[in-house]
Amino acid sequence: MIDMEKREAVGKYRVIRPIGKGAEGDVYLAQDEDLHRKVAIKQVYKWQHKQCDKEISSVEDAAEEEMIREAGCGKEEKAAGCNTEKIGRDRGILLEADILRQLKHPMLPVIYDLLWEDDIWYMVMEYIQGVTLQEYIEKNGCATEQQVYVWAEQLLDVMCYLHTRKPPVIYRDLKPQNVMVCSEDKLRLIDFGAAHCRNFGVRAMRMAATPGYGAPEQFGRIGKGIYADERSDIYAFGMLLYFVVTGTDPARPPYTLLAIKDHQYFVGDWLEQIIRRCIRDNPAERYQMVQEIRKDMYKCGERFSKRLKRSFIRVVEKRVWLTEME
Repeated sequence: MIDMEKREAVGKYRVIRPIGKGAEGDVYLAQDEDLHRKVAIKQVYKWQHKQCDKEISSVEDAAEEEMIREAGCGKEEKAAGCNTEKIGRDRGILLEADILRQLKHPMLPVIYDLLWEDDIWYMVMEYIQGVTLQEYIEKNGCATEQQVYVWAEQLLDVMCYLHTRKPPVIYRDLKPQNVMVCSEDKLRLIDFGAAHCRNFGVRAMRMAATPGYGAPEQFGRIGKGIYADERSDIYAFGMLLYFVVTGTDPARPPYTLLAIKDHQYFVGDWLEQIIRRCIRDNPAERYQMVQEIRKDMYKCGERFSKRLKRSFIRVVEKRVWLTEME
C-alpha cells in the first residue's frame, strides 16, 4: 500500500493532508493543479477489492457485465487470456464510481476522476466542507426537535431519490460518520463504498454493515440469509435519528436503546413513534417505503409547527405583559 502522506501528488492532484479514514479506504484533501480547486481523493485498500468481489460475485447482473466489458474484459477477452484477476479485484471501485456517476442530487458528491497508479485505485470527488454528524452531535449535544425535523426531511429526500432509481440504489451504510453537516445546517451524504443497485430476489454472500446501524437482515439474523433492501436503509435512518435526538450512539456499549423520553423529556411522542417503527427487527413491520415516513413526518410537522406558533405567541404575550408592568 502506498503511503499517501509521503507522496506529493496523484496524477495532476497535489496531496495536501488526510481528511478521513474508513473501512473501504483513506480520503485525502488535494488540489487540482489544472482547475485550481480542492478535491477529495479516496485511496481504496487492496484487500477491499477482494472483499467487494466476494459479495459482487453473488449479485451479478447485466449492468455489471457491461461495466466489465467496458473495462476490456468480456467473455471474448477472457478466452484470449485477459487479466481477469485484476478486473475482478477492481469491480468494487468500478461499481461505486458508476453508481455515483449516474446520480444527480444536491446532497450527493460529484465524482470527477478515477485513476489507477501503483496498482491502486484513486477516486477523485467533490470536496465537501463541514463536519460529520457524529462530530457535530458529540460537540454540541442532542439536537432540538425542530432541528431533527429539518435534518430528517433532508435525509428522507435523498433516500427517496436513491430508492426510486431504476434499479433502486440501496445505500446500506447510513450512519452519522457518513453524513456531513455543512453551512446553514445543510446535510451531504458521503462514502458510497457500500452502496449497490438492488438486484431483486438475490442474496449476497457478505455485506458491509455497521453494528448498531445496520439492519438485522444485513447480518443474517432473521433466518433469510444476508440481504438488504429499501427497508434496511429505513432501519439505519431510524437509528441515526435516535442518535441525533438522544446523543447515545447505538454502535457503542451498552447497546441498549432506552426510551427517548429518558434522554429528552420534551421530545414529542410523534418522533419516538416514527423512530420505533423504523427500527423494528422484522422488515415487514417497518415502514415499507420512504414516502410513508415523509407522510407521517408531514402530518406531525404540521402539528409541531402549530405548537411552535402557540409557544411563540405565549412568549410574545408574556414580554408585552412584563413591559406594561414596568
